[in-house]
Amino acid sequence: MELNFTTLNIKLIFMKHITFLLAVLIIPLLGLANSPSLEQLTKAEQQITLVRNSGKLIPLQNLDTLRILSVTIGASSDNAFNDMMRRYMTFEKTTFTPNSIDSINRIVAKNNLCVISLYKTQLTPEEQSWLTNLAAHKKTIICSFATPDKWLANLSASAWVVGCDNLEASQQMTAQLIFGGIQSQGKLIYSAGKFHKGFGLTTGKPIRLKYTVPEEAGMNGAYLNNTIDSLVNDAIAQQAFPGCVVLVAKDGKVVFNKAYGYHTYFNSETKRFPNDPLNRPESIYDLFDLASMTKITAGAPTYLKLVDEGKINLEEKFSRYFPPFQGTNKENITVKELLCHVGGLQAFAAFYREMVKSDGTLNPAFIRSNASDSFPIRISPTLFIRKDIESWVYTYIAKSKLLKSAPNHKYVYSDWPFVVTPPVVEALVHIPFETYLQQTFYLPLGATEIMYNPWKRVPLSRVVPTEQDTYFRQTLMHGFVHDESSGILGGHSANAGLFANANDLAKLYQLYLQKGEYGGKRFFSEAILNQFNSTPFSTEGVYRGICFDKPDMKDNKVIGNSYLSAKVSPESFGHTGYTGTMFWVDPTHNLVYIFLSNHVYPTRDNNKIFTTRIRAKVQAAIYDAIQ
Repeated sequence: MELNFTTLNIKLIFMKHITFLLAVLIIPLLGLANSPSLEQLTKAEQQITLVRNSGKLIPLQNLDTLRILSVTIGASSDNAFNDMMRRYMTFEKTTFTPNSIDSINRIVAKNNLCVISLYKTQLTPEEQSWLTNLAAHKKTIICSFATPDKWLANLSASAWVVGCDNLEASQQMTAQLIFGGIQSQGKLIYSAGKFHKGFGLTTGKPIRLKYTVPEEAGMNGAYLNNTIDSLVNDAIAQQAFPGCVVLVAKDGKVVFNKAYGYHTYFNSETKRFPNDPLNRPESIYDLFDLASMTKITAGAPTYLKLVDEGKINLEEKFSRYFPPFQGTNKENITVKELLCHVGGLQAFAAFYREMVKSDGTLNPAFIRSNASDSFPIRISPTLFIRKDIESWVYTYIAKSKLLKSAPNHKYVYSDWPFVVTPPVVEALVHIPFETYLQQTFYLPLGATEIMYNPWKRVPLSRVVPTEQDTYFRQTLMHGFVHDESSGILGGHSANAGLFANANDLAKLYQLYLQKGEYGGKRFFSEAILNQFNSTPFSTEGVYRGICFDKPDMKDNKVIGNSYLSAKVSPESFGHTGYTGTMFWVDPTHNLVYIFLSNHVYPTRDNNKIFTTRIRAKVQAAIYDAIQ
């Protein structure tokens, strides 16, 4: 079945509006009503108590070294505690039963940290025996959400957290304490074995994002939720996109993170075909194709790090780091000029058109339908490109003409500086580009679901589809990058290609807001972030940061546009993505805003994300909610 975007009948439109009202307005508001209040969260934060913390295990450090197993005793593993831990990193979870001991022990052996959540006061002999043995041989954190037996005090567990009760607020705050979203301040309200009433250990200031309600960050929660719900619901009803995820963090606190709509417009089929990976309600953990947000999520952190380490000089000729530019018309362009898009490079080139013959068939000199030693790179479920394609692309760019404005500094946004970034990085760090990103940034941040080529790693039901490509790859792009330039490079580029969920992106963008520090670790200096967030060519009328997009200015005032509110500060920065994505960081207001959608589904010939100005309107609502 093909979706005719302009001739949907009235009945379908009516049904979709009803579906959207249920999925986007009513259901989210019902969920909001069941969430803990600020009073409940504050009480739990004040009362949960850290009574043991060997080696200062809590808050957890070096997340990239941890493999966590969470075992629940006395309840289902699908609980608020595990749900909150999931915000900080991915892990395995299971529920303890006497019949599952052998299988659990096999999982324990694969992990190096066990987190045990107890929801019962009296443990069975089997549970006590297993837990005692585990704590003696494996690094273990015990979290008790019921009045604990005295014998727990004698366990050799590495850490022990006593929750004030088993309510959702206590479970959430206990998980946040473990990861450093909050600091420990509680005292025991009763004696627990050798730990007397009034005892409690403290930890330092928070090191990671906290998850709470808008009021704690000085925002009007009712206004924020109702306004964003209304704006997004209207945009979905107009078919600006099938669904989206919005995240807001203020003052280091995630105060809004909600999913709307569906992966596609065929949402009426969801109940009939529950296993169809396409017809899915949106989830906050769904992975979106970031498109050009990749420039700031992959390209920017590498340049920030390598410039900070002195391995790249912004004033140096880019050709020093990228040999194909040597001896060409691009030899003297500096790194800074390229990263600010004033180096005179063309905006882009439709490389893929070289690979499609005049009759519409694919050129076998470039692409084959079967993998081989000569054509090993998969670019779609059924297509493979030749192994020397990177060299072909880099040579094409090196030989291209410069803009007529060169060498004058005229701003022309270009994909190419980031297309050629991976080989520059790999020559300096001596490992693959994606490996460098994972090891240096994503895994230490706990952002385990920022990735290239998600079709290799996660079920497609968790990946939001983009366009039905009718010209080049001739299939729905689902788990494969939408951008053709990145696509012919196997999806590995600093131009486009990354997929991620909003929650993991928030960790990286909070790192930017905190000028290089997150999770108790410094990734790059504050000075280098400030330099990248400057506008080095503003005297020539170019209000662009180094890698980062910046607000347009007129008479020293911010000018809004189709995606950016005029309420942002001049110090703010961010980027958009062609697929319908955006993030914006505002240091003046201590804000991180993320908007992820797939507006190019099922076709890029849909400009409603621009005409509705939905991203700018949601952003304006965020500023208006600040009290």
